[in-house]
Amino acid sequence: MQTNLNCLFCKIIKREEASFIIAENKGAIAILDKFSESDGHTLLITKKHFPHIAETDEESWKHLLPLTKEVIKKLKLSLQPEGFNIISNMNEDVEKKIAYQSIPHLHIHIIPKYKKDEGFIWTTRPKLRYNLEQIVKKLK
Repeated sequence: MQTNLNCLFCKIIKREEASFIIAENKGAIAILDKFSESDGHTLLITKKHFPHIAETDEESWKHLLPLTKEVIKKLKLSLQPEGFNIISNMNEDVEKKIAYQSIPHLHIHIIPKYKKDEGFIWTTRPKLRYNLEQIVKKLK
């Protein structure tokens, strides 16, 4: 298994750091977030160390979807949220925190939503440089 000695999540996976594990499979682990946005806020973490989602190998990726579904099912049955936000922050330079990735190890947040304006609130302040036609031309 590919790990990083200084990575908090790698230490959790190797059981060198305490955590609240709620589910696990061959390629990923689910732990409660110590800095929760709501009750049941869970982190899905690949067992192999990847800085972010774009560098994940196919094998590890195959383990994330089944674990996501398992965690959501557990949260629905036990805590009965009204919905979920599922987010993975990705930032090349962790110091700049452009996308607010605080630990450079792929992890996906599952954040239960109980009320519309409580817990994690998705707010945006769009500052668009291109229209949709310009963007599609750039992407082709």
